[in-house]
Amino acid sequence: MIAAGKLCVWALETGQPERFLWIDESGVAAHVGSQTSRGEARKHNLWIPPSTGWSAPHPTAQQLLADVLLLLNLAERGDWPTDRIRRLQHTARPDLPPCLTLDRTPLDPGRTTVRTASSQAGSNCRDDCAFELCPYPPEGLDGHRAELGEAFCRAQSTLLSRSPFRPRASWQRRTNVTELRRFWESMGHRAQHNSRQR
Repeated sequence: MIAAGKLCVWALETGQPERFLWIDESGVAAHVGSQTSRGEARKHNLWIPPSTGWSAPHPTAQQLLADVLLLLNLAERGDWPTDRIRRLQHTARPDLPPCLTLDRTPLDPGRTTVRTASSQAGSNCRDDCAFELCPYPPEGLDGHRAELGEAFCRAQSTLLSRSPFRPRASWQRRTNVTELRRFWESMGHRAQHNSRQR
């Protein structure tokens, strides 16, 4: 992906890899983290500090992290290992699914386990989609990866409100910004609901 390549170049040019890269998507998204001040000496031998959470990276890196997690949650959802492998193979292509680049409606993050039959992977995809991943796994189903946190989802919505000049990442440019913000607000409500259920 071109966006990931650009982030790698920025990490090398700036000498601040924690602003553009991460080691584990789920680990970074699981905590807010902290930022190191520019020029601060590293107190460890790691290239990316262990305290780095989702708030430290550059906005484009935060958006890529969020969409990578969405794609992984779509592909690695619960069922049989053979189904997960097949869905992961569907993602091994140079393009992204339309639910990440054009229209997030098929993701339908408000689904619950009550509607499981209509929530099978591929049952809610657009006609022009060859990925067969939508809708997003319903609430209450045990997935391979952790649910996205409320603060993380709300931060995604905030990123879209900050800059009138470049609110969306390059792969999101054909997506309506209002719809994209609405999607992340729905994901935030979902996370809030899930945290109340625990």
